[in-house]
Amino acid sequence: MFLSLNLLISTITAWDFLSACENYHPWFVPVFLSAIGLLICIICFYIWQLPRTLEHVKPPVKYQALLIWLLLVLSVLCTSALHKFYPFRPAVLTFWPRIPDHLHLLKYNYLLTAVSLVVILILAILYAFGRRSQAVAGLVILAVIMLVPNDNCDNFFNRSWIQWIGASPLMFMPNSVVLLIGYCALHGIWPRVSILLIAAINMGVFMLGLGHVTGIVW
Repeated sequence: MFLSLNLLISTITAWDFLSACENYHPWFVPVFLSAIGLLICIICFYIWQLPRTLEHVKPPVKYQALLIWLLLVLSVLCTSALHKFYPFRPAVLTFWPRIPDHLHLLKYNYLLTAVSLVVILILAILYAFGRRSQAVAGLVILAVIMLVPNDNCDNFFNRSWIQWIGASPLMFMPNSVVLLIGYCALHGIWPRVSILLIAAINMGVFMLGLGHVTGIVW
């Protein structure tokens, strides 16, 4: 169900990007469309696999589980690149009071970033101490929370969402996908493939964030 919601958001994003692609550098258009197309294919793969394999697999081996949790933690840090690595910068203490009223959701966004990192670390500890069902259930809950619209920065990615519902769910959407893939992998659904796919999504988001920080993309 939640994978399907991410699929819907990803599809809308691809369509919305096509309608505004003239606002980006020509080289970025095929790169982003390829990336979002790959993400859609990944989501579809897990939607197809989940009901077929969930009852017939074993949990991943220890090193695979460790890699999965490590990548889930890194996913939050990679996403923070979209907002210049805030709130994980000392400058956030001086920047926070200067956030204008019309960008008040940015404060919630920063809190969600920081809290998400802490929650994933706690869930990883629970998993390590044998509370596996609670840990993986926590990943699903966090994945849903991440889809609550939380970003009203006025860029071409967010603009349509802001017009429709006042804020965009896009910033943490890849994180939500990653957490749900992690949920599948921790249940033993293609753990090796899942590790590679999570790493690829993290890298894609990180590179997009760097493109934003440097002004290369927008």
